Amino acid sequence: MSLANKAARGALWTVVSSMGGRAVGVVGTLMMTRFLAPETIGEVADATILCMTANWLTIWGFGQYAVVKGRGDDALEVTFHATVAYVVLGILSLGLIALFGGRLTPMLNAPLAAEFVPGMALAIFIRRLSAMPERVLTRDMMFRASGMALGLGEVAYAVSALGLAALGHGGMSIVYANIVQSVVMFLILVRAAGFRSWTTPTPLRWSRFKAMLKFGVPLGIQGIANSASRYWDKLAISHFFGTGAVGTYNMAYNLADIPAIQVGEQIALVLMPSMAALPPERRPAALERTSALLSLIIFPLAIGLGLVAYPLISLLLPNNKWQEVAPLLAVLTSLSVFRPITWVLSAYLEAEGKTNRLMLLEIAKIAILLGGIWLLSPYGLRAAAAAVGIAFGFTAITGIAVVVREGVSPGRLFLGFVRPMIACVVMGAAVYITGRVLIGGGLDHPGILLPIEIVVGGVAYVAAALIVARETSIDLLRLLKGALKK
Repeated sequence: MSLANKAARGALWTVVSSMGGRAVGVVGTLMMTRFLAPETIGEVADATILCMTANWLTIWGFGQYAVVKGRGDDALEVTFHATVAYVVLGILSLGLIALFGGRLTPMLNAPLAAEFVPGMALAIFIRRLSAMPERVLTRDMMFRASGMALGLGEVAYAVSALGLAALGHGGMSIVYANIVQSVVMFLILVRAAGFRSWTTPTPLRWSRFKAMLKFGVPLGIQGIANSASRYWDKLAISHFFGTGAVGTYNMAYNLADIPAIQVGEQIALVLMPSMAALPPERRPAALERTSALLSLIIFPLAIGLGLVAYPLISLLLPNNKWQEVAPLLAVLTSLSVFRPITWVLSAYLEAEGKTNRLMLLEIAKIAILLGGIWLLSPYGLRAAAAAVGIAFGFTAITGIAVVVREGVSPGRLFLGFVRPMIACVVMGAAVYITGRVLIGGGLDHPGILLPIEIVVGGVAYVAAALIVARETSIDLLRLLKGALKK
């Protein structure tokens, strides 16, 4: 099997399994709005992000090092050193946040969030233990277990959280459900990778840890900044607008993030080891091809979600404070357009060993994001949410400029992005006209508007893509056909 087909097969498996589980997770999350107020979900979100931050601060590219360098005779030594680093530093950072994190929540205008910090620290530590078996599977391009862990973990979370919320456990239902999810994912990944592949003891050498840090410190800083750009905006929203705003903002963000996380991120996870396995002279062409394929898939999902935000939220969420999710969702869908682009660029630069550039890009992104929220907060929550699109857009455009200087064709990259965007413009026009016609005819119920707009938009996009991005569309269909045959 060629590397491209193997990568396509892995991407298809992880995307399908992840989306299946995520669909259940989204349904469960939406149903929980019947039991929990935005303020409660906002408090849990603040506690979760504090614990996640403690986790990020002690991850310095160990997993990426194991994927890129943990091959051949050095595989066991590299993997064991990464495992030791993950576990020891995780105990330190998450133990401290469990003990003292509650003292930070008043600074976020969320004093009641302190109750949820210890439980979330435990859930994240269990998830951290899953990192090395998952990286071993990724290194060997064995993606089925990772996909199953994502999918079944989401199902376990949704069932647990919804059941506990219905029984009256309030915000703790989310905490307990996260612990259940982490345990399920850990068991699946360990069963697939085995213990020996990542826990076989080898003599610990400072020279190996130095090599890991030299490779990983820029990635660690980049990873902290990347994760911060994904979550610290919620802490800023909490500070400026309170936990109720965090609840609605977090719901809108999670919905807007679905195309990026459930499709774009899964493809990116497959892409990094695939890029590393290619000879350097073939990587620019692979980046150009992957960017075009990913844009063809992600752009319509992200932009289409924004187009149907109002009927979607009106249909799914209670007719109360949760309806504020709709305008926020329309604003935040821009992140799913730009974020997958940066993941593809990151995979390329990691394979090239040019991690310092990634670090600088991510630091710039988090500075623009938090600075933008601060500057726009006087104009209201929706205006502040626009800082997300500004920050992610800047990073994507700057990242493209960086890889172009490394030998990637600017013309082919540009066409790979622009052609799907033209098809999205056609899709947007079709959805807008359809909505106006239906509303003008008195068919304004969201249960009628939503499915018709989705069908019309989908047909319009496919037809336009087959015209303006024909070569990429045929390439995508061929890869999917080959992956499905396997």
